[in-house]
Amino acid sequence: MMRHLFVLIAILVLLAACTSATEMPVIVPATETPTSIPATETPAVCQPSEILDTQVAFGEIQGEMQSEGELWALLFFKTAYTNAEQKIVWRITGEGGEFEAQAQSESGTIIQPIWKQYHESSTWERPGLEWGTGFNFPEPGCWTITITYGETTGTISLDVLGS
Repeated sequence: MMRHLFVLIAILVLLAACTSATEMPVIVPATETPTSIPATETPAVCQPSEILDTQVAFGEIQGEMQSEGELWALLFFKTAYTNAEQKIVWRITGEGGEFEAQAQSESGTIIQPIWKQYHESSTWERPGLEWGTGFNFPEPGCWTITITYGETTGTISLDVLGS
């Protein structure tokens, strides 16, 4: 009798070991809320854009385009810090429409510029029309700034340090 019980237990252990975790049902508690990102997507990792040296005292970044056209950023700072106005001048190609700017942190925080202004003339030689903006980043980390002018859209990413 003990021998039969031992064999039965051994068979049950072997059967349980052969069942993979993916075959077992997963129960999600009813109180869990869905995320805004579908399970098939993974959030993009923010990589700061390369800052190019210029003939003036400021660095510039060539934007990554999500459309046809060009985007350039002229940084009026060596390092971006939180809780301080960071001036960036933009050159973007395209025609008509509204000039739009917003920044998003890796954590999902979205901010608008604290000011933006069209520049009628400039000595900065890059294609497109020119606007200036001021951003005040509330938290450190990598921030992606999206600029849109009409149908033209591009981004840059900045590493913002705590002040």
